[in-house]
Amino acid sequence: MTLNFDPGLARKSLGSSLTAYAAPPRARDFSLRDQPVADAFIMLTAPLASEAFEQTELMAERADIESLERLRSTLSRLRAIWWAFEPLLDEKETRLVRKRFKRLADIAGEPHELDAACDLLSHADQHCTRLGAVVRTLRLERRDASAMSCVTLRKAHVDVLLRRALADARRRLEARGEDRTLEEFARRRVALADDMLSKREHRASKMKRVDAKTLRSIEEAATKLQCLLELFAPVLERGHRHTMTHLLAARAALVRLHDVLVSEAALRRIAPALNDKNAVDEAARWLDKTARDESRAALARLRSLSHFA
Repeated sequence: MTLNFDPGLARKSLGSSLTAYAAPPRARDFSLRDQPVADAFIMLTAPLASEAFEQTELMAERADIESLERLRSTLSRLRAIWWAFEPLLDEKETRLVRKRFKRLADIAGEPHELDAACDLLSHADQHCTRLGAVVRTLRLERRDASAMSCVTLRKAHVDVLLRRALADARRRLEARGEDRTLEEFARRRVALADDMLSKREHRASKMKRVDAKTLRSIEEAATKLQCLLELFAPVLERGHRHTMTHLLAARAALVRLHDVLVSEAALRRIAPALNDKNAVDEAARWLDKTARDESRAALARLRSLSHFA
């Protein structure tokens, strides 16, 4: 199981995120707030699309994990915007676009996942005698994955995909004749996401035993609400039950668990290349135990939050 979220967001500076969200009303972007939804959508997506174009072009010059990680983050944020506006777009087409963004983001993120697995297994218990071979194989795979990801992304014509997706979305929004402003749409979207997270947290707080699936459902709800709060920050007032402080704390509680689960997926991918079943089994056992430990630790941290208890 792989958690579907961006751990980089949870590691961001809390101060910078809170500054963007908690700006006083007079600092809000009134031009964006009063825009028709179709125009606001383009204003929000255009800068990210430009970033993706530039990052893809850089792939021709160098193939490093940092560049790929920046592109992965940009594609993930674009995918989040399409999810945020999904109620106003063609549902089938929107899901297809998000699926394509996810596929490209996964390609860009594969070297980073291998890197995370290297770091994690490098700090494994000293009695895991066979893990050295696994880490060496992961490092070799990471190097090859960086080069392969860049080649694949250059051939994927990300610029064409983005231009078509933007044009189709704008046509759909304009055809709807939506008379709500972005502010009205944003308030409603955030309120629904806030309610969903509250319900899942309340349900989990009543359970005697919370499993990984339940933790994932909470994380996904927190991710969606954080996405909306950050995306619509220029036009939102205060007043939501979940503050950005709470959301970042909840996400941070799951970062370590996410890294373990990603490492399990990376281990499965490199297993054939390793050609050492005993080493793979030993690494899998260690990661499985670590995942259970991190699940308990994540739950304890979540329960320490006032909104969860």
